[in-house]
Parts: sequence; C-alpha cells; structure tokens
Amino acid sequence: MKEQDLDHCYTVLSDALAAVGGEKASLLLATLSLSLIVRETDAKIVLDLIAQAGELART
Repeated sequence: MKEQDLDHCYTVLSDALAAVGGEKASLLLATLSLSLIVRETDAKIVLDLIAQAGELART
C-alpha cells in the first residue's frame, strides 16, 4: 500500500470511529479486525499482530 493510500485509510477509519462514538468504537474495531483476519492465510502473522497490538495498548 502506498503511503498516500495508508493515510487515506487511517483518515477514513478515524472518521468512522468518530461517527459511531465511543460506545460503539470497540464494536467497529472488532468487526474490522475480524474482517481483516479472515483475509490473512498465515495464523502466525495474525497472532504476532495481536500480540503487538496488545503490547502497545498496555504501554
């Protein structure tokens, strides 16, 4: 993905989170996460990304 595309996706995600509000943000993120997970064929990659996200969330 090009940097410009990544920036656009991040902006759309941020806007979507703002639109649903804090109470629904977790649901949006969980739904998006599951949709992206099913597209990855390597479970190790998914598990590593989950671990990385968990570490970042705890800091």
